[in-house]
Amino acid sequence: MSLIRLFFQLLFLRVGPEDMPAGQQPLLVAVALYLVVGVLLDIAVTGEGAGGVGGGLLLLAADALVLAGYSAGLAVLRDHRPRIPQMLTALFGATAMLGLVAWPLVVMQPSASEVSDGPIGWWSLAMIALFAWNLVVLGQIYRRTLDFGAALGVLTALGYFILSSLVYTGLAMQLLPGESGLPT
Repeated sequence: MSLIRLFFQLLFLRVGPEDMPAGQQPLLVAVALYLVVGVLLDIAVTGEGAGGVGGGLLLLAADALVLAGYSAGLAVLRDHRPRIPQMLTALFGATAMLGLVAWPLVVMQPSASEVSDGPIGWWSLAMIALFAWNLVVLGQIYRRTLDFGAALGVLTALGYFILSSLVYTGLAMQLLPGESGLPT
């Protein structure tokens, strides 16, 4: 079965990290796909890539390091070091595929002038649903790799998102233009 097909099956919880091929090559393919999709999403949001292509790549690389470090650290703490390559392949691959699913929504993001103080719009609901799906998918990967229950797997995924957001915000304030350092 092709690696891309396995990544898509991760999104529907049909396979787990243990089904990923072992070795460095699948992991490198997953990381490369993650970076390519990340650049496409960055360009879709900003039109050129936040802080230029270099700034966007630096933020993506930082997020990749956070994902790898956080996840590998948890695997070491749980005494599952041999599972790290397959877990990281699954995490990067699933995140990339979820990014591809999100891409049309990111492109259709309403401008600030289109957003009112009224009821929540369909776009916001779709993004919330996509985030919840992301939590479930990554939570399932953590659950199966680290021998957690489902709820703890989702909480572990939420921990990654919180840590990633903190790192992204800190770096973005240094790298990106604007008063707050964040894209507008």
